Amino acid sequence: MTTWDMRFRALPGIPLIQPGDDLPALIAKAAEADGLALADGDVLVIAQKVVSKAEGRIVRLADVTPTPEAVELAGRTGRAARLCQLYLDESAAVTEVRGRHVVTVHRLGFTGTGAGVDMSNVADRAEGYAVLLPADPDASARAIRAGLRDLTGATVAVIVSDSFGSPVREGAIGAAIGIAGIRHAEQPQGDADLFGNASSPVINRVDEIAAAASVLMGQTAAARPVIVGRGIPYTADENASITRLLTPPPAPGPDA
Repeated sequence: MTTWDMRFRALPGIPLIQPGDDLPALIAKAAEADGLALADGDVLVIAQKVVSKAEGRIVRLADVTPTPEAVELAGRTGRAARLCQLYLDESAAVTEVRGRHVVTVHRLGFTGTGAGVDMSNVADRAEGYAVLLPADPDASARAIRAGLRDLTGATVAVIVSDSFGSPVREGAIGAAIGIAGIRHAEQPQGDADLFGNASSPVINRVDEIAAAASVLMGQTAAARPVIVGRGIPYTADENASITRLLTPPPAPGPDA
């Protein structure tokens, strides 16, 4: 049922995440400290970075050995060869190189830049660490959802989000890379518009929610990796998977 109001709250009190940290426990503790009782139907949008860090998806660049392909890519982009090697390791394909930007199809099927490899908010860059996407973001979302249900009794939906750029638009926007308990897309009720014309659009619901939550999450030093959404119209789905949202990537260009 569609409601008139939606609310998004950035959950304070989430500490810097370390490998092995129990994210559901930290989220439940932060919500309790904030006086927020999680409720059935809430949607939690969680930044990929904290999920990856908790799961130990951190790589020390000094431990990466670049291949000739990575060295060649580094020469074209001006990026470190070891970082380029991670791009190649995490990608199913490189579709385009635009200056310093390497457009990739991640092995999980996501099209973006740099295969989701990120060096921000890991450690001092001089220490040379990078974070990879979760190995299975849907499984990550399901585990967080189950943990929160055990700890709070609330049946919520979970979206693991990341910032994606577009080759045809400036800047990045929040997008879902893993989901649990929420159908990836919605088709509004009815099959006609206000004038009786046939209309049956399909709405990418999880990316809409991730983008809205991204406004509160911020970037760089904002330190707001968990957003709680309430009053959001969505369809619960116990078999949700982000793979149902993905379409085949474009064929690699001649300069890839």
